Amino acid sequence: MSDLSDEALMERVQKGETHLLELLIKRYEKPLFAYAFRVVQQRNAAEDAFQETFLRVFRKRDSYKVGALFRPWLYTICLNTCRDALRARSRRPEAELEKAALFVADAQPGPETLSSQTMLAERIRTAIERLPDKQREVFLLSYYQQLQYPEISEILEIPVGTVKSRMFHASRFLAEQLKDYRES
Repeated sequence: MSDLSDEALMERVQKGETHLLELLIKRYEKPLFAYAFRVVQQRNAAEDAFQETFLRVFRKRDSYKVGALFRPWLYTICLNTCRDALRARSRRPEAELEKAALFVADAQPGPETLSSQTMLAERIRTAIERLPDKQREVFLLSYYQQLQYPEISEILEIPVGTVKSRMFHASRFLAEQLKDYRES
């Protein structure tokens, strides 16, 4: 069974072999969780988003179009789940406290206490967070999930040209944000 394509597995799930959803969950456990974590930036929220994504896959299994690629369909569901989680989190009063705590935590460690790699990773993470939402979505799907532009286009429901433009602007912004690090 594990040699079946994602699409073949999903087609069989649609036909009632719901136990095969476990194979898809195992296949996508690491990359989809990593993507959710990069979007929501909290481990518990990412775990919830991952679980909710596959609950939605199960509930919406009949809406999956046979012959369509599974991965873009899955990532679309995950992205929408993460967006829902972010909206819900921003409506909570403690959300402002979380933001303030992150700001204070970022300001505390001095460069002398962090290794060069840790500092660079932190600067990259911060630069990615500063990207406009639409550019960050494209960047995360392309760079971290290694999706092709047509797949990203399908997931975000935007033209491929828009994907390319957002990726170009995101790359240029990140290069500018990390310019002084490269020069040192």
